[in-house]
Amino acid sequence: MHYIFPDTFWWGSASSALQTEGDSLNGGKSATIWDYWYSQQPSRFHQQIGPGETSTFYQHWHQDIALLKQLNHNSFRTSISWSRLIPDGTGDVNQEAVAFYNRVIDELLAQGITPFVTLFHFDMPMSMQDQGGWENRQVVAAFSRYASLCFELFGDRVLHWFTFNEPIVPVEGGYLYDFHYPNVVDFRRAATVAYHTVLAHASAVRAFRTSRSAGEIGIVLNLTPSYPRSQHPADLMAAHHADLLFNRSFLDPVLRGEFPADLVALLRQYDQLPLTQAEDKALIADGI
Repeated sequence: MHYIFPDTFWWGSASSALQTEGDSLNGGKSATIWDYWYSQQPSRFHQQIGPGETSTFYQHWHQDIALLKQLNHNSFRTSISWSRLIPDGTGDVNQEAVAFYNRVIDELLAQGITPFVTLFHFDMPMSMQDQGGWENRQVVAAFSRYASLCFELFGDRVLHWFTFNEPIVPVEGGYLYDFHYPNVVDFRRAATVAYHTVLAHASAVRAFRTSRSAGEIGIVLNLTPSYPRSQHPADLMAAHHADLLFNRSFLDPVLRGEFPADLVALLRQYDQLPLTQAEDKALIADGI
């Protein structure tokens, strides 16, 4: 059998600022939750290698892009570091960061490689986490401003945006399973983090449309198909609950503009619903 890919097919690599840049406390950048966690518990990191090292893209971006070109990639997905662009999360823009990301974007385009840019890839600025991270609605507002600045600074050349990479991972890892900072195990707080993440996504989509930027914006979701062990009613219900919690908790609000009624009922049954505000419904509906 012979397969032919269309000329419009995207061939590329995917990465993130956290995983590749290194120099995590240089160039005007402030600490993320990963820098702080590494300073407290380096033994929990693979081979005790922290975010200051990674793959040194911050220093060797030009050579790395040349390698992408050599591999005939026509796309590259990476992220902008919120804590590099706005070191305190809410204040002045770091011009060193602007210059760095401009150089990267311009070089990608010069080499015929289309940038796909994620706004948040697990790397909460520590200044924002100190205020509660995604548990705090003020951090949602700060993220909306950060997104707007990204569209303003880079939207003339970046035409493909993602608000979040795999947003359920910080929910699970940070607030249920103890493998991301802040290493909390608390379902109610996890539900609040998930809910505010949806609000942050919708607020960034609204900001993108308000900016009248060219291109498109979406979200990267990692999904876990759920199958019952048997046709026993208890197994069917367990699979349904898993689907609600791990898939439709993000799929429905970002694609349908509302949360599934079954999920709301399940959380209400166990008194785990996050606090909401009257304007949230319209915001989430705007995010599709």
